[in-house]
Amino acid sequence: MAEISVSAALFSVEQVLFSLGQLPVNDQKAVQKDVEHLDVCLRTLGANLADMDGNEGSEQLRERVKQIRDVAFNIEDVLAEYMYNVSHRFHRHRISDKYDELAYAFKFWNPLSSVHELVSKIAGVKTEINSIVELDQLRFPNGSTRTSGSTSRQQVAPYIPGYEEIVGFKEHVEALICQLTSQESRIITISVVGPGGSGKTTIVKNVYESKRIKRRFDCRAWVQVSQSLDIEELFGSMLKQFCESRKKPIPGTNTHDKLRRYLQGKRYVLVLDDIWRKEHWESIHKVFPRGSKGNRIIVTTQNSNVASFCAELPDFIHNLTALPQPAAWDLFCKKAFQPTNGQCPRELEDLSQKIVKRCEGLPLAIVAVGSLLSKKNKLPLEWKKVHDSLGFEIGSHSDLSTISKILLPRYTDLPTHLKNCFLYFCVFPEDYPIDCMTLVRLWIAEGFVSRNGGETAEEVAERYLNELIERNLVHATRLDFDGQARYCRVLYLVRGFIIRKSEEVNFFSQIRERDACPNKKIRRVSIDNGCSILSQSMDLTSVRSAFLFKRGNVSASAIEDILRASKFVRVLDLRDAPLDKFPEAILLLNLLRYLCLRNTKIKEIPNYIKKLSYLETLDLKHTRVTTLPKGIFQLCNLRHLLIYWYRLMKYATWDFVVGVKIASGISGLTNLQKLSLIKSDKHHEIVKELGALTQLRKLGLVDLRRDGGKCLCASVEKMKHLSTLDVSSTNMDEFLDLDYMQSPPPHLQRLYLKGRLQQFPGWISKLDNLFRIHLKWSRLQNSPLHALQELPNLLELEMVDAFTGDELVFEAGGFKKLKILHIKQFEQLNRVEVEQGAMPMLQKLSLWKCMKLEMLPLGIDNLTQIEELLLCDMPVEFTNRLQQNHEDHEMVRHIRCIKYFVLQADGCWPLENPS
Repeated sequence: MAEISVSAALFSVEQVLFSLGQLPVNDQKAVQKDVEHLDVCLRTLGANLADMDGNEGSEQLRERVKQIRDVAFNIEDVLAEYMYNVSHRFHRHRISDKYDELAYAFKFWNPLSSVHELVSKIAGVKTEINSIVELDQLRFPNGSTRTSGSTSRQQVAPYIPGYEEIVGFKEHVEALICQLTSQESRIITISVVGPGGSGKTTIVKNVYESKRIKRRFDCRAWVQVSQSLDIEELFGSMLKQFCESRKKPIPGTNTHDKLRRYLQGKRYVLVLDDIWRKEHWESIHKVFPRGSKGNRIIVTTQNSNVASFCAELPDFIHNLTALPQPAAWDLFCKKAFQPTNGQCPRELEDLSQKIVKRCEGLPLAIVAVGSLLSKKNKLPLEWKKVHDSLGFEIGSHSDLSTISKILLPRYTDLPTHLKNCFLYFCVFPEDYPIDCMTLVRLWIAEGFVSRNGGETAEEVAERYLNELIERNLVHATRLDFDGQARYCRVLYLVRGFIIRKSEEVNFFSQIRERDACPNKKIRRVSIDNGCSILSQSMDLTSVRSAFLFKRGNVSASAIEDILRASKFVRVLDLRDAPLDKFPEAILLLNLLRYLCLRNTKIKEIPNYIKKLSYLETLDLKHTRVTTLPKGIFQLCNLRHLLIYWYRLMKYATWDFVVGVKIASGISGLTNLQKLSLIKSDKHHEIVKELGALTQLRKLGLVDLRRDGGKCLCASVEKMKHLSTLDVSSTNMDEFLDLDYMQSPPPHLQRLYLKGRLQQFPGWISKLDNLFRIHLKWSRLQNSPLHALQELPNLLELEMVDAFTGDELVFEAGGFKKLKILHIKQFEQLNRVEVEQGAMPMLQKLSLWKCMKLEMLPLGIDNLTQIEELLLCDMPVEFTNRLQQNHEDHEMVRHIRCIKYFVLQADGCWPLENPS
């Protein structure tokens, strides 16, 4: 696990080597060789640590790992101090460079002094490395031999006895038996997938041992697939079990060929328990004969990608999610209250429910915790102690150690970059909604992401996240239309495991007033109550990341103190902090790469923000900033500039979203990928400059005048990677004149247009990748539906006062993939028709404040997939037709959820049930 600290040091090495390239050649030579030697040493340390990971059996080896980690931390600190001192050299603007050179000259700053100091400190680090090499005889460029203590990495996922009851999975069991005993003659592979402890092995074991399955097949075998696959050993185990199940002698040598010949002409069932990789499956399944006896293979795995790879069809993939609450409660009571026949005492019921909730439906966790509590006194105080410590004791308590045993090999199997990303979830508070794109930007700022070929860092980081989700270590809690995760989390007990691991490697600490001064280097901290004294009692010079996340009432002065003590910080997230002005101490954080001040009351950003020359993300969402200083334009590394805020209580009004004013000069920020929302200027100079931002993925522009439309189209055509475009005119009566694009961005997925349209822009119909479009206050004289209905991937359509006509007709065959439709504030609309075959996939329909629409859409009963009808401020005549005693009620009987709201003057939304 110490290789995590090595990877952080390697990131610093890359930064230093880049900075040395800016020095004169003679100055480079003075230190570059030493830094490159550190790079080689760190990579060797990392390779040896990767071999040790999970095998630190002796106290001596654990101490050696700690020493290596400390050396890596020291290297990172030495390099960070150098980068801090030379960071002013990277403004990349000639005028400011000259100004800064004079300023630093006035302070008698000499770049060579930093270089010489770096050389001196590297010499000290070399001494530490040499002492470790001598002790452990690690293989270095000028040395030999290998690390001691390396052992086999083979780890087998254990079968956990003691919870063989099938609770809550009856449907999966019946489906498995049905698929195993079907008359299908070909060989079929069935995958059972889910996170560790979800009951995969238990379910399959019960099916495997059932009399129906034993009678059905000539022979059978159950093998566990180890992390380090020994294929011949695996085949030998299969052959032995196949023979024993028929009471036949076991053939001798040549396991591979013997197994194939033995199975020829026989009907067999095989369970491959806990497959780790697709390559394992490829090595195993090709051995089996392709007969027509109805052979069956069941694969269990924690990796969704592996499950899909093994099973031929989606119907043969059983994805085990959490137990439903009643089944989870029954299983818990059976284990926790065994002597009393599973009856929970009334005084323990509330605590028991909370404990079951924390197990989040995982059978293994429920059984482990229930078994632990069955040995405790049935006292509320005793059970509260278990509840409060649950998740933090999974590695230390014998009854809970099985959870750690399942998670540890999965963690050990992760490559270093994914270990960093996985541990990062301990940074967020329990039950905190983790935005995936925020997480991606944080990972990049931390240096966890290595670019690969033509991919951007963001694309690589998204791939990292998807891999953790596929491994069932992280769970997507909300998906976007394109299937990408928007929010994610880890299970509560997994979070406990992560916290324990992060503490072992000094990855993260939550500091409070009661904490004693720790004798360790703190890398990431969350700021809590009492930080005003912590800055004086704790050494925070090694802190690289600091977070707030609504933890306590921290004062602005306490935040300033913390920042002044943490000058090497790269990530600073102060969202929701009680700040009404920009903390001056931030300007001292020369190495800052990520700055979030979201949901604060800050009104102004100082021009000296230009000092933060490494800044990649500036998140000012929902602050009160209305103007950005020109200093922003000197942040040449800036990739994400997010700045706007909502006027709450004014949804569906023109001024709901507020953007910011900027001066001209933004064309220099050529690394920008997200820019939202900025105001256009009177002469469209800013709009023209946007054409230089060819790396943009998201652009949000407000206050566009009609005569600026042509300039905007010219700029947008140059943004070949653009996926989101959000444009608003200056006011509700101003036209958006945007029909000038011949080649719109080919990857555009989201389009938001707010303002009048003289005619519907023809280029929109060319957007084959578009899955969401919002048209607000367009007031088109002709219906936009004909131009939109053939878009092949459109999933969501929202229209607010988008059409002045009295009729909307959704034609047969149109909107083939549309799932969500919002129709709002159509003043003249009195008729909606849905022809047979239109919108066959529609799931949700919203109708808001269409005051002349007095009857249900004709053909709404044709929408067989619709699940929700949402109505707001609709006429009484309309809602009356929904009542059960009205003949139109039959048209909506198939809709599972119908809701009607009234928006009152105070912004409340009381529910009225029309049925």
